[in-house]
Amino acid sequence: MKKRALIIGHSGQDGFYLTQTLEAQNYQVFGFSNSSRLNLNDLDVGEALITDFEFCEKLLIQTQADELYYLAALHQSSIEQSYDDLSFYKNTIDVNANGLLNFLECIVKHKLDCKLFYASSSHIFGGTRTLIQNEETPYCPVSIYGVSKVLGMHYCDLYRQKGVFCSVGVFYNHESPRRSSKFVSKKIIETAVKISKGEASELVLGDLSAKIDWGFAPDYVKAAHSILQVNESGVFVISSGSLHTIEDFVGIAFDQLNLDWRAYVKVNSNIILKKSVTVLQGDNSKLKRLTNWEASLTFKQMVEVLLANELMQ
Repeated sequence: MKKRALIIGHSGQDGFYLTQTLEAQNYQVFGFSNSSRLNLNDLDVGEALITDFEFCEKLLIQTQADELYYLAALHQSSIEQSYDDLSFYKNTIDVNANGLLNFLECIVKHKLDCKLFYASSSHIFGGTRTLIQNEETPYCPVSIYGVSKVLGMHYCDLYRQKGVFCSVGVFYNHESPRRSSKFVSKKIIETAVKISKGEASELVLGDLSAKIDWGFAPDYVKAAHSILQVNESGVFVISSGSLHTIEDFVGIAFDQLNLDWRAYVKVNSNIILKKSVTVLQGDNSKLKRLTNWEASLTFKQMVEVLLANELMQ
């Protein structure tokens, strides 16, 4: 009999690749997001949001999910206008944490045999002074996004004590062709290709020296699946374990197009509306030790894949 998985946030970058990963392993996959539904038409779950407990209850019971992946998140990139009003804070907490709480409570209330994966973020370490972060690094969020992810992790801690198998993946930056243009990786790739075609004359970036722990999104969702296959639930850092600058990214992309990036790239620090507090680099040794996970692409190969995909558009 096929395993069943329910993905909350299936239409985003990670949900797309996770769906592919699970279907390749013969799972029956159900998905819910604000914009679409996957394989839910035959179920009587009604119209509601994940902030509604009864709706979450119907979703989980009717899909009979063996595994639930909570990927839903309200997030901003560094170039988006920073929101600090109360309604945005409340919405962020509701989507990133309180929806998760509903599903955790459903599992306990109905004694469901369902493993849960929660997608957290390196933003939980936003203001840390620890050079390399692991599962024992104290949380130090400096944004509502980071705070909401810490809250979600505490919910998992609480329900783990109630007997729920709930694991957390602390995702570091991960890219794919499905990234939106508001993210710096996609902006670099899109603009470099436009320059090569004579459709643009310059690429404006905020900080070429910024160091980022970058990985490939399809690899990271495979890590998420692997985490639910270990014997005990817990917290796992999902990262490449290495740092590269934005200049490194730019250099590889432009070199592949036989262009000198220095002739086209301009720096304007004013476009960065949310300043990075610290450099975040993850220690993925626990993940590798317990799941044998390995990244399929190097940093250079990842940039080349992103570029090749953009050239085909």
